[in-house]
Amino acid sequence: MTHGLKMLATAALGFGAGAAAVATVLVLYGPGRPAAPAPLASAGVASYADAVERAAPSVLRVFGQRYAPPGSKPGVEPGTVPAPPATGAAPGLSRGSAVVVSDDGLLVTSAHLVTQTDAIGVQLPDRRILDAELLGIDTPTDLAVLRIAESAGPAIAVGDPAALRAGDVVLAIGNPFGLDQTASLGIVSALGRSHLGLTEIEGFIQTDAAINPGNSGGALIDTQGRLVGINAAIMSDSGYSEGVAFAIPADRVMRVVADITANGRVRRGWIGIGGRTLDAALAQRFGLRAPQGVFVTRVVPGSPAATAGLRAGDVIVAAGGRAVTDSPALREAVIAAGAGRELSLAVWRGSEQLSTRVQTALRPGGAERVATRECLDTAGDGC
Repeated sequence: MTHGLKMLATAALGFGAGAAAVATVLVLYGPGRPAAPAPLASAGVASYADAVERAAPSVLRVFGQRYAPPGSKPGVEPGTVPAPPATGAAPGLSRGSAVVVSDDGLLVTSAHLVTQTDAIGVQLPDRRILDAELLGIDTPTDLAVLRIAESAGPAIAVGDPAALRAGDVVLAIGNPFGLDQTASLGIVSALGRSHLGLTEIEGFIQTDAAINPGNSGGALIDTQGRLVGINAAIMSDSGYSEGVAFAIPADRVMRVVADITANGRVRRGWIGIGGRTLDAALAQRFGLRAPQGVFVTRVVPGSPAATAGLRAGDVIVAAGGRAVTDSPALREAVIAAGAGRELSLAVWRGSEQLSTRVQTALRPGGAERVATRECLDTAGDGC
């Protein structure tokens, strides 16, 4: 992981051992003191209370307990659900947030909070803590899906992250430092952030809403209270919010939830290439005429791309009838197609324009992924 980039897991595991000091500043207004500032007229709204009121009941606390190794003193007895400590976090206890996505007790959270845990607990709004069943983990996106035995509250309404623009107001809701259902305000700073080295599949929403330890797995909502992302990571030298945070877009989150609920894993499409976003330097170096697209750096032998006749040096400019402007867009198109589907590709080969169809395969994972590592090196993204 590059310097300055820290997953919230870094702070979630064992964060806050010891007392945490909270400074409260009171600003008084009255005779001889400045008047309270008026709401910004340009914002068009004086309060986002309605949005928070709609979404907050769907954001819960989640705890992942890792028991101490044999011979040492465990933090809790095996078979019990970990309860939150009064301050800080117990050794071996990760804590963060989870979002209710169905009325029957289905939740989504960050995978790093619950990976390799011995027990998972979810705290309901009435303060009860229930055992949570881990339905599945999707490592490429750092998402996990949980289920509890009873309704945890209303399912959050899901918005359309594709409709977001840089400058739109968003709010983060979570449990930073153990403070339940804390809301913070910011804007969308950028969309489609990739090449950060945080997860295998990126394309994050970047925001300056305050995200701190305990927010991980919580909701990023729009001004209508609709889920537009799951808060996942921050860019920080200190481990605390410095105004650069990243959320996984809600449409991707809900695809992961649907796949894990149905199959126990995410079945992504794969064609077996390595590629780089075409830029002016690449185009000049190789004499390419394509205006934009993905420059194919490698083709895995025996892969769907090889069967379809793709070669290193080709430039893919469209997939599934939609223009491809960069390598993350191509990877998203291939993943979204799923496995065992036919995907049309538009390709430039030198000065010639070609079209082909490729039969997608199941995206490799685990040991299978190591076997195709040659497609996933520093030469570019793997698709």
